[in-house]
Amino acid sequence: MNASEQKLFSTLCETICAAVEKARAEDMSLTDMYVQVKYDEQLFTVFDDADGVLAQATVEELDEWRSAHDSEEPHVALIAFLREVLNHDEVNKALHSLDFISPFSVVLVDANMEPVADLITLDDENIYLHDDFWEKMDKELDDFFDQLMADTK
Repeated sequence: MNASEQKLFSTLCETICAAVEKARAEDMSLTDMYVQVKYDEQLFTVFDDADGVLAQATVEELDEWRSAHDSEEPHVALIAFLREVLNHDEVNKALHSLDFISPFSVVLVDANMEPVADLITLDDENIYLHDDFWEKMDKELDDFFDQLMADTK
């Protein structure tokens, strides 16, 4: 990670932790938390499940980060980056300290508050697998089948 990306990572971690602290201070029991990135305004916002703002930060590095990832599909790089932020030890610990109703999800939303991607799901009773797991499993099964069929010829 370069210095700009590291600062962006740090700012997003701090913003999410601040949102969790606000929710804990107000004794909220959340079912979901929404994050929104507005590149044109350089805003990163965290919402509660009633669309109330928990934390918001102006992040100047967003524009530079977006320019560096323009070649990728829209949202793909952002989703991967936000998942890294949410899996950071400090953020993960903060999320687990939150009073939530299972299953609790952190969801990326667009400007119209429409869901774009489920970033992380916390649930003590179930295990959730992300789509990349199934893609890898599908490839492994295809490779196994090809090898098995090659042995029968």
